[in-house]
Amino acid sequence: MKRMSDISDISMGATPAPEGDEARYLRLANVIEGQIVGDAIEGGRPVKGFDSRLQIDDILVRGRGPDLSAALVGEQHVDAYPTVELYVIRVDRDVAEPAYVVAYINQPHIQAGLAQGSQGTGFVRLNRPTLADLDIPLPPMMEQRMIGSLALEAQQELAILQEITERKKQLHSELLHRAMAKARAEDCNPQHGRKTGRTTRKRPQAFFPLTQKVPFK
Repeated sequence: MKRMSDISDISMGATPAPEGDEARYLRLANVIEGQIVGDAIEGGRPVKGFDSRLQIDDILVRGRGPDLSAALVGEQHVDAYPTVELYVIRVDRDVAEPAYVVAYINQPHIQAGLAQGSQGTGFVRLNRPTLADLDIPLPPMMEQRMIGSLALEAQQELAILQEITERKKQLHSELLHRAMAKARAEDCNPQHGRKTGRTTRKRPQAFFPLTQKVPFK
């Protein structure tokens, strides 16, 4: 069992300059339930925390709750900066597998422990000492890789299922919109060929061509 600070470097995110677009930033809203979602936004160069530029397999941890989950940085977000609402954990790869550390942090009882040790009552704020003092068991590296791989597969499957669910919602919404639009159109337009009330049949009138003379009696 090791403390998190014994196997990794933990740092805060960066503070961007108020103007400019020289850097990309990941915000708190980009880390949700153990996933990095959406794209980084452009911002000014960092004026604080400039050494927190992300590398592959860095770990981002939400600094505000109730979700204090961790997420693994992939190629898409390399060289971006996290904002100050996120912590960056860079583990020693000789003793710990990053995916395993993410899986450990995201366990429900660990999340509950982090929340309990955090500051604030109405709004949870994770402080660095609580994260640094987190005890983490370190099985052999082969076992860590297996656990980390299983956790990543489960996360990817969950992301795919969420995308399928979202697309089904959009499809159902579009079908309902079209059906309602068609119903409104049919209600507003008269139906061709429809007869209402009693009709009186007119007798045909005699027709004489203009070139034909009408005989007088």
